[in-house]
Amino acid sequence: MSKLFIPYIMANKDFIGNVKLMDKYGANYIEIGLPFSDPVADGPTIMKAGQEAIKQGMNVNKIIDELIEHKNDIHTPYLFMTYYNLIDAYGVERFIERIDEANVYGLIIPDLPFELGQRFKEKLAKTNVKLIPLIAMTSSDERIKQIAEHAEGFIYTVTMNATTGDGRGFHESLKDKIKFIQQHSQVPVVCGFGIKTEEHVKEIKSFSDGVVIGSEIVKRLEQDPTTDTIEYIKSIRNALDEK
Repeated sequence: MSKLFIPYIMANKDFIGNVKLMDKYGANYIEIGLPFSDPVADGPTIMKAGQEAIKQGMNVNKIIDELIEHKNDIHTPYLFMTYYNLIDAYGVERFIERIDEANVYGLIIPDLPFELGQRFKEKLAKTNVKLIPLIAMTSSDERIKQIAEHAEGFIYTVTMNATTGDGRGFHESLKDKIKFIQQHSQVPVVCGFGIKTEEHVKEIKSFSDGVVIGSEIVKRLEQDPTTDTIEYIKSIRNALDEK
């Protein structure tokens, strides 16, 4: 199986162009962060990007409207990374109806526990939208088994006990945890948090099904010329494809 590349971008005023960039240069899924004032799982780079997007006037309605307008131009499945408070404030039923119209492949909701997630899945049942689970390194084996056996789409495994973009090394038990998750899962198991370089990617892909890269891509989209960002994305894709 080809290793999965899942870039994260913030839904700012330029997000459609950035989604199309990831679509063109080898993403398997694209994670779109909905800007939120109190993101508990995000590090400083993504927090700053979210605050800037809010200042630009980006909100759930506008983001969904733009995706509906451009959905036929994007060939890679895209997901929303969001918090339940945003969904609740928007109106759960309306949110689900509109993201289904926008061809959103799935949702990643870090503050939604497994049990509430299973109930939330019932609301998604009439749509094609999947609820993508997160598994932390601190989760017990019993909890991991429970989440993995009910997973759909893919499983997002957190590589460390930290926020996104944290400079710490990967959790010492990561490889063993991934192996255990894979034993109980019917879907790919990918790793995210702290992955930035080709070397990181080569290390992680040796025992996982792919990588999520967030803060590094958000930073590059903000600071670097587009040509440099494209070269970076291509280097990650190449690192994943190397035998």
